[in-house]
Amino acid sequence: MKIFVTGATGIIGGAVLRALREKGHEVVALARSAEAAAKLAPLCASVVRGDVTEPASFASALRDVDGIVHNAVGMKGGVNDSDVLAVSTMIDALAGTDRPLVVTSGIGVYFGLPDTYVDEETPLDRAIPSQVARVKLEEHVVRGAERGVRAIVLRPAHVYGRGQAGVFTRVQLAYARREGAAAYIGEGGGFLSFVHVDDLAEAYAAALAKGRTGARYNVVASTLTTREVATAVSHAVGAEGRTVSIAAAAATAAFGPLGPLLERAPVASSLRAAKDLAWTARSPSFQWEAVHGSLRDA
Repeated sequence: MKIFVTGATGIIGGAVLRALREKGHEVVALARSAEAAAKLAPLCASVVRGDVTEPASFASALRDVDGIVHNAVGMKGGVNDSDVLAVSTMIDALAGTDRPLVVTSGIGVYFGLPDTYVDEETPLDRAIPSQVARVKLEEHVVRGAERGVRAIVLRPAHVYGRGQAGVFTRVQLAYARREGAAAYIGEGGGFLSFVHVDDLAEAYAAALAKGRTGARYNVVASTLTTREVATAVSHAVGAEGRTVSIAAAAATAAFGPLGPLLERAPVASSLRAAKDLAWTARSPSFQWEAVHGSLRDA
């Protein structure tokens, strides 16, 4: 298959690119800069210079692709109208073909919900303000099914692996390096979910091959308490497991604007991905990568 990929220089997009190439697919990658194009050129069948926020710059490249993986979502400080326009352009290109469009969202859509356990059927009408635009973009994606597109949304957990990690983990690592101990909020009984980037890439490949039209999939390998996460983060920075509890009121000062979201998040099911995509996690756990692997002193 010939697959168009956005965000291919990022942690998720780069892993998706590797996984697709290993499976024999032809990858066409979007590159916003000459530097990105030079980095991607040896790894792809072809590179298209363009900007995801300016769909006219890449629309012609979508005419003969067999599928699209859209990772570069929220590139202008969060999801906005430019993201809707990019998805619309992709739907237009695939309309009537039943070819797959896989768009990246995230389990952040569940933040702030009072539920202890969530799955893809959990209503998102109470999503926190910062996630409302992302929820609406998901709706726009799945409506692509009405135009003959096999439109699919993936909601990755917090990503780690290959010496990289998502922003939630990075702010915790930065705090632990700065203070000599990692922190959790209150009693540390909140939850954070994780997925290794290589396992996540396999979920994208599986979604392209057999994801259900209009489906959303949580992609979660493990769920830990925030205290367990803090202990692992402490080992990652060489603090030998030292942790401290901080008050919820101090979370923003400690971790920045993301801090309050680290207090609690629901446990997200990935049963649908296991069932429909035959997906399962096989890579080292977050804790192993922090204590022994690529996150230690990364």
